[in-house]
Amino acid sequence: MKTNRYKISLITCLLILHYFPDNFSQERKYDLYGYGQVEYQASNKKNSINGFNQRRINLIGEYFIDQNIRVLSDIEYEGGSELNTTDSIYNGGIKVSRMWIEYTLNPALNFRAGKMLSPFGLYNLIHDASASYYAVDAPLMYLRFKFFPGVRAQRLISKYNTGVSVFGTFNLNKQGSQIEYDLGISNGRGSLADGTDANQNKAVYGRILFRPSFLNGLQFGTSYYADKNLSGIGGIENDYETNLGIDFQYENNSIQLQAESMLSTFTNPTSVRQTTEVHYVQVAYTFWDVLTPFFNFTSVLPDFKNTENTYHRWNAGLNYAVSANLYLKSEIQFHTYEEDNSENGFIVFKSSLAVAF
Repeated sequence: MKTNRYKISLITCLLILHYFPDNFSQERKYDLYGYGQVEYQASNKKNSINGFNQRRINLIGEYFIDQNIRVLSDIEYEGGSELNTTDSIYNGGIKVSRMWIEYTLNPALNFRAGKMLSPFGLYNLIHDASASYYAVDAPLMYLRFKFFPGVRAQRLISKYNTGVSVFGTFNLNKQGSQIEYDLGISNGRGSLADGTDANQNKAVYGRILFRPSFLNGLQFGTSYYADKNLSGIGGIENDYETNLGIDFQYENNSIQLQAESMLSTFTNPTSVRQTTEVHYVQVAYTFWDVLTPFFNFTSVLPDFKNTENTYHRWNAGLNYAVSANLYLKSEIQFHTYEEDNSENGFIVFKSSLAVAF
């Protein structure tokens, strides 16, 4: 009860700061913006629920203390259309997605402390902000997986981390080649992952990105994340899990090509180390600056040693830019999975309205 009231009070304060700036002498240093998403889903999957969902709305506030220090807060409401703090059960949920302070020394050296998104691959930093990419959902490797019966679905990496990081961009030559990096240490997925740690185990993570000068819009990246997961992908408590990813992207005014590959190693329910592979390729092409069809193929091999169990997903969709910051997306997903030489599958239709404001 008190937690819900505190979160709502925090959002109210952010709105007051934005809409009544004359009461504050430093109003030009404060900026409030955000994004939201409403979607519809229908599927022939057994026990699936078809209908509409208020997926999320995020209010992001940035305060610039001076030219070197920036503070960011990101308040997210997701999963419902009502929130009543007088009830113990409510349809939606409010959380602090990010809350950090950043110090900029120069473009190549910046420091950040607080609750942050893990810098992994192409999508973990943006996959809540669906207005920033073409498909309805982020790639499967950034969503929750359920590999074993009786073990809850989880992400292969921690979406958020509370800790410290150092990041920056180096210019390699006068032609525009760059290296971008982001390295950090945090609490990881302990029992109190969003605040304080209950043990001495820390998560370490990093991402390095290379942009060559010979082709504008081309980039290559690699990412790493490791921690002791309290719940464990395989249900083993405090399991040490590692994740290695590589990614590729090329985009210009009309075309976007993306590919990512991820290897995740963890302990399965039989106490044997297991490596999971996830790969995807996506192609998108924009016509008349507003209409973008896209295609995505994802392959999941839950156990590298057992090629008889596989999972595939084909996506075909269309993204329409209603205006500069409003996008209507629709896609159909074909899911197929093979287990011990038997093949099954289902189809999902999704549509969403995504806005940035």
